[in-house]
Amino acid sequence: MAVEGVMVSYNYSDGGEHANILTVSASGIKFSNRWVLTHGSILSPLKQARVLQKSRGKPILNDEFYKDLPEIHVTCEKKHSKVPAVYEGVEKLSRERNLDNDADFEHISYQISVLTGRICHVWQCPILDRCVDDILYSWTIGHRDGDVDTQSQLGKALLSVFVLVDLESEDRGLKTLRPLSELLDLVKPAPERGASVEVHSTPFGCEVFLNGVTRGSVCGVVGKKPSLLLTDAATALGSEGGPVFSEGPTKELIGAVVCSVAWWRGEWVGLTLVAPLGSVLSAKLRVAPPSIPRSQPTHPHTRILGHVDATVALVRCGAAWGAGLYLGGGLFLTCAHVVNNYASTKVSLYCAGIRGAAIVRYKSAADRAYDLALLYSNPEYWPHLQPASIATQSAVKGEPVLAAGYPYFNEQNLEDLRPTVTTGHVNNVSPSMLQTSCCVQSGFSGGPIFRLTSDSKIEVLAIVVSNAKTHTGACYPYINMAVPVRAFMHFIQDFIQNKDVSKLSSIENNRDMIQSQWRLLPYRSKI
Repeated sequence: MAVEGVMVSYNYSDGGEHANILTVSASGIKFSNRWVLTHGSILSPLKQARVLQKSRGKPILNDEFYKDLPEIHVTCEKKHSKVPAVYEGVEKLSRERNLDNDADFEHISYQISVLTGRICHVWQCPILDRCVDDILYSWTIGHRDGDVDTQSQLGKALLSVFVLVDLESEDRGLKTLRPLSELLDLVKPAPERGASVEVHSTPFGCEVFLNGVTRGSVCGVVGKKPSLLLTDAATALGSEGGPVFSEGPTKELIGAVVCSVAWWRGEWVGLTLVAPLGSVLSAKLRVAPPSIPRSQPTHPHTRILGHVDATVALVRCGAAWGAGLYLGGGLFLTCAHVVNNYASTKVSLYCAGIRGAAIVRYKSAADRAYDLALLYSNPEYWPHLQPASIATQSAVKGEPVLAAGYPYFNEQNLEDLRPTVTTGHVNNVSPSMLQTSCCVQSGFSGGPIFRLTSDSKIEVLAIVVSNAKTHTGACYPYINMAVPVRAFMHFIQDFIQNKDVSKLSSIENNRDMIQSQWRLLPYRSKI
């Protein structure tokens, strides 16, 4: 592999006292044996971070900014030399004589190398900066501890910042275009939505976790260039700067983590934010980004995601929004709490650049199972949509599934609106509740849980209603609940055939056992 994941760190003390020295760390990308690219979050405790925050994207090239930056330590996996050292055999024999167990101390996990370097260039990517202004403006970046507002403002300012470290030279601010150009040559175009990715990172700045690997899929792509990738590959604080690779044996570099911990509307954002390095570096170098070869095949999930896009709409009712599943004939299924204020607020639907009004044909009572609503919109607005395929067989614990919803969207760019699709598996199954591990949060309410069939098609297993929330207010996007379609779909199909609205009231199940199961207090969070 031409690049490798590393841990980037330095020692910091704001008072100059040894007792207060802290180690600040992030992940990074080492390339060409000399250079390391990491994320701007590593600068957060330094005074230079405030300079970046005030610069508002303007380049900082003066010597004053760079002269007081600390020495950087880069921790990487130690590679075995092809030419053994003189004392290597003696050291190995000594270790073997002192072994009291079967541990293999020659294993790569025990072999690390620490290099030193200097920060030679810092810059802010304008493409990511626009994403912060357009989409992430209401987010809280980082932990919700201490002074949240100040911390989040700094986190947003640094989210689009990148840092180049030189491991060989004391010169600062020199020769920065050459290494960035070398890195751009190694970067491949960002993958399509639905593609599998692999993240290498060192969370918490701990060598025990050095260059750990997590896998997931690209859940959403922001911008046409693109500007930002959303993935459900799990990461933790300190993963910022870690390399993101495409799937396959070659593991081609496509991006870097820019945010692992964020909050929005009081909920933890379970998705990792990745900057596509092709867009970032080409904007810095002012050249065309790498393009996808025409001969390159599309991802296997491309056709499946096309069906998801033509089946799942955005539902808005005042300040509330969620997802709606298209059933055909102008009928959309969503959650009751999404359209709770429909009597006083217009209900709107958005899908594939089209906007239409809807009326509520049925809505279950508040805090009663099942939390569902049926909407009707003029079918002439939606000739491009496809009715969802409903599963006839119950879900099986452990089977892989997809969830679709609209957690994030740009108010000014609804033409490119596409649902965010996350992957997971079925945790638990009952006739009245389905639990999955898909990353689900606000905006997924009313969205479908899809099963991938053996013939590469998808069918709807359930409708997302809520995720888990503790009594302290913490939300867990990877623990969520959905209503199985087998629990209610026959009532809707009866309505479609007979047009008898009174039959829809049977959806509201009044059995005490089911009501108790769905009450879940205090562990329920309507989304």
